[in-house]
Amino acid sequence: MGKLIPFFLGILSITLVDFFFQKFEAETLFSEEATEEHNVIKKVLLQKEEATDLVFEHQEICSYFPTSSSTASYLWQKHLPRIFNASHNPDIPELLTEENEAKLHSLLENILPPSRMRRAIRHMPTFHHATVKNVMEILQKRIQDPEKNPPLRIAVFGGSVTIGRGCHGKGMSNLKCAWPRRLELLINQFLGVDAVQVYNLGVGGTGSGTGERMVKYWMYPSGLIENGPDVIINSYSTNDSLPAWNLPETADFVMEVMDSVRTKLQSFIRSALQSRPCTVPPLVVHVDDYLGPEQDSLLGELSYNTAMTQLAKWYDTVAISYADVVRDIVYKDTSDKTFFNAWDVHFSHWAHQTIAWSVGFGSLELLLNYCDDEYYARKKLLSSNSSVARAVTPDEMNSAKDDKHTNSKKLVLPPPLTRDLILKNATAEFNAALNGAYQSDIGIDCISSNQDGSLVDQNPCTIAWIASPGGYNAGGINGFMRKYSIVNDGWQVEDNMGDGWSMKVGWIATGPTSSFTLRFDNVAKDIQAVTIFYIKSYGEKWEGSRAKFTVSSGKEEDSKTILSEMELQGIHNTTHSLTGSDQLILSDTIPKGGTMTLQVEMISGTTFKILGMMICKY
Repeated sequence: MGKLIPFFLGILSITLVDFFFQKFEAETLFSEEATEEHNVIKKVLLQKEEATDLVFEHQEICSYFPTSSSTASYLWQKHLPRIFNASHNPDIPELLTEENEAKLHSLLENILPPSRMRRAIRHMPTFHHATVKNVMEILQKRIQDPEKNPPLRIAVFGGSVTIGRGCHGKGMSNLKCAWPRRLELLINQFLGVDAVQVYNLGVGGTGSGTGERMVKYWMYPSGLIENGPDVIINSYSTNDSLPAWNLPETADFVMEVMDSVRTKLQSFIRSALQSRPCTVPPLVVHVDDYLGPEQDSLLGELSYNTAMTQLAKWYDTVAISYADVVRDIVYKDTSDKTFFNAWDVHFSHWAHQTIAWSVGFGSLELLLNYCDDEYYARKKLLSSNSSVARAVTPDEMNSAKDDKHTNSKKLVLPPPLTRDLILKNATAEFNAALNGAYQSDIGIDCISSNQDGSLVDQNPCTIAWIASPGGYNAGGINGFMRKYSIVNDGWQVEDNMGDGWSMKVGWIATGPTSSFTLRFDNVAKDIQAVTIFYIKSYGEKWEGSRAKFTVSSGKEEDSKTILSEMELQGIHNTTHSLTGSDQLILSDTIPKGGTMTLQVEMISGTTFKILGMMICKY
C-alpha cells in the first residue's frame, strides 16, 4: 500500500499541506474551473515561505519549508484553524454541538498550546533515516497521485483504551470515537486527501505480549496481510502498567512494573522491526496514554513511561506521551474528567482527541527533523561538487550513501537491554549483535519476492485468529469451529460483552466435562508451534478454571503421535479480565500436507474461554 512518513503524520499534515498545495499550483489546477477545495488549498499555499537554498527537487515535501527556520510549534500555531476543522469527527454527529465546539477551541487555543504539546515528544529517531525516508516517500507519492498510489498503512495495537471503551456511549468499545480513528480523520481532513489508512487492531484486555505475537505471526486483516503495515504503533501502556497479580506486598512495585514493561515491550519492538526482512522495516511508534489508576505510588504510575523512553532511545524508535502532555493538569485536579478518570483507566472523547493531537504534533516534529537531516546531507554533497548548481535528486543521495556504507540498509538490532548487559561486555555484545544480523539473513528468500521487494508469503501461520471488535466475531468463530471440529461436547460461542470483558466473544466451555477436538488436514505449511489466546478472569464463575490442550499428528487414532501437551489456568488473583497467551512447541514438525489434531478438555472448574489460536511453522 504505501510506506510511512512521519509515522502517522497526525500532523505531518501540517507541513505536507504546503507541499500538497504547491503541487496543484505547479500543475495549473487553480484555473477558473478549479474546485472550491482547490481554492482553499491555494489560499493556504500563498502563505508558504520559500526555502533559501536549492537542494530539493520541487516535488519533494521538504522543498516547501523555510530551511532551518520552521519548528513544530511554529507550524502548529500557524495552522491552528485548519487543525481545529480537521479535528471534527463526522462519525459521531451528536458530539458536534456548539458547546463542544467552544470546548474544542478552548483546548487547542488556551489549554494545549504548542509549548505544552512539546511535552508529548519522548524520543525521535536519530539514525534510522532510511525508515523515515521510506515513510516519507510513500506519503509523498500518495499525495501527488492518489489514484495510482496506496495510502500510508498504520497499524495500531492496544487494549480497551485503544478500541474506545468509555470514549462515548456505554458500549465496551467504540472504534469511531477512539483516538486511532481521530488520528486518521485529523490527517486526511487536514490534507483533503485520504493520505493514510489507520487499522485499529486493539483487543480489550491484552498487552504487548499479545501484540508481539500478532506482529510476529502476521495476524493482520485484509489490506495488511499482503505486505504488512508501514507504521506499527504500540499503545498497550495501560495493561502493560498493571502490576503482576502474584507480587508480595513487600515488593518494589515501581521497579517490578518497570522490569516487566522493559521485557514485554522490548520483545514487541524486536519482532516489529524484524517483521519485514526483505524490505525497509516499519516505523515503530510507542504511544503512552496511561495516567492511572493502577498503583498508589505516582512513581509507580510513571514506570511505563520511564521504561518506554529507555527502549525508544535504545532502539531509536518514536516515543510519544499523551500522559506527559496533561499529567500536571490531571494531578492538580483529579476530579476533572476531561483527560482522566480517577476510578477507571478509560476516559472520554476529549482525551482521545488529545491523544490524536499528541501523535500529530510528534509526527510534525519527526518530519522537520527528517528534512533538516536531509538538507544538511545534500548541502554537504553539493559542496563536494561545486560545479553542480541544482537540486540533489533522491537517487543521487541514495547512491552517495551506498558508496560509503554498502550495508547501510541492513537492519542491525542492538543487544537486548537487560540487567545482565554490563559495561565491560558492551562492545563484545554489540559485535555479536552485528554478526547475528548477518547470520540471520541466511535462509531468508528475498529473491522470490514481489516487485516491491516484499516476500511472496511472509505469513508463517496456516491458521491465525483472535476475537476482537471489528475483527473475528461470533460468526467467524462459529464458522471456524464448524469447519474443523470433529468432536464437540459442551463448547459454544459466548458473546455478551455488555456484561463485562469476561463475557467478551470467545469459545467457552459450558460444564466441567466439556471437550472438543479440531482436525486440520493437508496443512498449508510446516507446523512447529500452536499458540492459544485465552481469558484470565476472576470471581466465582472462573473458580478452578483449567483446561488441557493436546496436539497430535496423524489422522487415525491408533496412529496418532502426541507432540505437545499443556494445561492452562483461566483464573487469576486480580480484579481485571486479561488476555493470556501460551505456546505449545511440538516435539516434531508436522510437514506441509500432513494432518494435525488439537484436543481440548476441562481439567477442573466449570468453564474456560478461548479467544484465539495460531498454528504456525515457528
